[in-house]
Amino acid sequence: MSSEIMRLREEHVRFRNLLDLLEKQLNLFHFGDTPDYALLTDVLHYMINYPDQFHHPKEDVIFAHLARRESRIAHEVDELARQHHAIAESGSRLHENLESVLNGAVMPRRMIEAPGLMYVSYYRSHMDKEETALFRVAETLLRDDDWYKINAETMSCPDPMFGAQIEERYRSVFRHVTQAGDDDRVS
Repeated sequence: MSSEIMRLREEHVRFRNLLDLLEKQLNLFHFGDTPDYALLTDVLHYMINYPDQFHHPKEDVIFAHLARRESRIAHEVDELARQHHAIAESGSRLHENLESVLNGAVMPRRMIEAPGLMYVSYYRSHMDKEETALFRVAETLLRDDDWYKINAETMSCPDPMFGAQIEERYRSVFRHVTQAGDDDRVS
């Protein structure tokens, strides 16, 4: 069922768009501007509540099935699972800091900027590794019966930002992402 891998790749495109938005907002610090903390918070809220809760666990199950089929990739599978955990932890910490700023806490910009840019860079690198190393292998090695087991072992949830219904909290983020995409097509 390469359609499952196609869906994961499509989600990665959306996650990259959100990471681009995060990076753009964080780079405002360099121009003496203030990022939109509410926007940053909503992006991180999505990242820790959709990819970290549904997308990454599904990948972990897929990769575990792959490792059982092809033992030579077990190390890569273990490393990607560790990265999922690290991404979730760093995203949660960054989200907490952003929530604190929104609630009136005064925080040095380095507590937002450096961890935010590291999160963006690490996440992109992580997705690149999944796509080049394991997605292709999954398309080749996993059979329909594997996909049925994978789907039975994982939870799914409609995407609250890019699904059929956009949750109210994410409407502003969605507009920014789609506007950025429109701007890219024009230039």
